[in-house]
Amino acid sequence: MAKGGGEETTFVAYSTVLSKCLLHLKLDVFIMEGVAMNKSSPCTPVRRHQAARPPIACTAAGNTELTEDGFSVGQNRQQWIELGQNELKAALNVRDNWNVAKNVIMFLGDGMGIPAVTVSRIYKGQQQGKNGEEGYMAWERFPNSALIKTYCVTNQVPDSAATATALFTGVKTRIMNIGVTADVLKDDCTGTLNPDYQLDSIAKWAQDVGMATGFVTRNVVSDATPASLYAKAPNRYWQCDKAVTDKGKGCKDIADQLANDEPGKSFNVVMGGGRYPMGATDAPPTSKSQCPRTDGRNLAKEWMANKADQGVQASYVTNKQEMTDVDAGSTDALLGLFADHHMSWAIERNPDVPTLEEMTLKALEIVKKSPEGFFLLVEGAKIDHGQHGNSPWAMAEEAGDFDRAVAAALNEVDLEETLVIVTADHSHTLSISGYPSRGNDILGTVDSGLAYDGKKYYTLNFANGPGFFQTFSAVDGKVVRADPRDNPARSPLFKSQVVVPLAKETHAGEDVGLWAAGPMSHLFHRTHEQNYVAHVMAYAACVGANQNNCARPAKATFTLPGTATRPATTESSRRQLNAHNRVVQLEMPNFPVEDVSLQSQLNLREKQLVDMLGERVESSPRLAEGVRDPNVPVDEYHPDL
Repeated sequence: MAKGGGEETTFVAYSTVLSKCLLHLKLDVFIMEGVAMNKSSPCTPVRRHQAARPPIACTAAGNTELTEDGFSVGQNRQQWIELGQNELKAALNVRDNWNVAKNVIMFLGDGMGIPAVTVSRIYKGQQQGKNGEEGYMAWERFPNSALIKTYCVTNQVPDSAATATALFTGVKTRIMNIGVTADVLKDDCTGTLNPDYQLDSIAKWAQDVGMATGFVTRNVVSDATPASLYAKAPNRYWQCDKAVTDKGKGCKDIADQLANDEPGKSFNVVMGGGRYPMGATDAPPTSKSQCPRTDGRNLAKEWMANKADQGVQASYVTNKQEMTDVDAGSTDALLGLFADHHMSWAIERNPDVPTLEEMTLKALEIVKKSPEGFFLLVEGAKIDHGQHGNSPWAMAEEAGDFDRAVAAALNEVDLEETLVIVTADHSHTLSISGYPSRGNDILGTVDSGLAYDGKKYYTLNFANGPGFFQTFSAVDGKVVRADPRDNPARSPLFKSQVVVPLAKETHAGEDVGLWAAGPMSHLFHRTHEQNYVAHVMAYAACVGANQNNCARPAKATFTLPGTATRPATTESSRRQLNAHNRVVQLEMPNFPVEDVSLQSQLNLREKQLVDMLGERVESSPRLAEGVRDPNVPVDEYHPDL
């Protein structure tokens, strides 16, 4: 027995509670076995030591009245049933798309593991004045999804070089390697030059059949993820000539390969940061992580010169206005370098720097002109950086930037002919914990109690990283944890509280999510190895090893003419969208469905239901910062739920 708010409580069996609620009060509640119930009012679930919260009123109609908890009438059985049935109908209305993909877009959220997606989803909703938990990121409504195993040949927990190589080439490799097999050891230039160990990527396969290609990133254009599309290197940090060690004599640095080797010099779009490794700035470096050239070459000029030799009309831009002014109708290739090193943070809102959404839309203007279709990589690179620095706020803002880019792109492509994939290369040590109330500030402290030291603690934490040095200090010979109230989460200087001190937070090794829509997206359907992604892209678009394997099984059904082969070079008869004429933001992507009218109705109703779920009452009670219920021992503030 336990005491709570002066009333005796006990744990009662699921069946007993359910029958009492249904027979006596008709209150529809979801009851888990082992939840503490008030004996005198079995319809009111009570968490141990939280009886001070106002009880939920049971009504004859079977609804819960609006309470001070902030949860309104209607958030009970009927609303959840309708939402579930609505989603079921939508799922049954989806059909597999067997068309050949004219276009392929991969959106890669660097470091965007499942916890990062969940946090960003809640943050997005709360920015809109909702509870947050009930909403979705743009890609979470895609009809197909899977889990992806991220380990590499040598490590349980990988880096971005090994993961990107797997994603783009279809072959897993060792950590630090770019575009070469695991046979090549770190800094092994000789092995890198061996053709037997070199790997071609989806970008090269696409170029081989005449597709336009390119990438957009917020990191330097020579960083591990985009570099895996075009480079061969035994060390991901060989980004400029200065970084290539004596062991690398005879091998080109990564930026040089982008400017002068295939497939880099044939890209139609290259946008990101990186004027240092490209030799396109005279500014002195400001940190050791930057990679300025020492050979005096300007690789931006060399990339542009190669375009002139190819007879391609190209433009080079360095800020948002210059990018905006580029006439896509008369420009076939675009190089944009918007920072000397990585691009600025989304939280900085630098007006001279384009957002990921703006870069994505400009890239699509360029590549969509290709009658053979296109491959485009869009990387939300700084989602990763925010977590390395133990900053959930920076991470969530970067994920919001990424979300808007995905949503904008979906308005510009036809999913009957465009395969769109959203995934991550790896995860991070971010966790969401502590039993916070529904709608509690996702960046704030848990509102349901205090830690053993009598202080608040954050909902979001990392296992390791630089936040340790803001977390603990020595006071009078004792180790003391900092009070979260002294370190607001929405500060550029904020770092989460962690227990393992490291200069930079590490990656994590759990599986990551993948969401897909468009031709052959139904091939993502279970837990897959990461290298499988490249094989699906190649099969969907009939490129690479599948260039001559466009045949679909007999059960396949098509909605577009001539879809058993790559699109012809003549003007496609497929629907073309004009970026300048689209002004209506789609609530949900226009997936291939059996009944378009039905899907429209289901989408509208889902939005209404989700909006209702997100309604919140601002007067919801919250425990005062630093205040503990004197009737509750400090060691009982973490109930078993």
